[in-house]
Amino acid sequence: MGLAAAMDVAALISLGWCVTAMRRNRDEPDGDAGKSAALALIGVSLILLSIPLWALP
Repeated sequence: MGLAAAMDVAALISLGWCVTAMRRNRDEPDGDAGKSAALALIGVSLILLSIPLWALP
């Protein structure tokens, strides 16, 4: 259960960085959209990977 919680925390941090990067790119477009997309994909994948771990007894 500790691994699932750690993965969820890492996912939330990754998604937070993604939101920050998108906000910064909205104000100053610098052509670095791949970074925010990668962070979003990492965050979503960590959440999806942690779901089966929460179901373990």
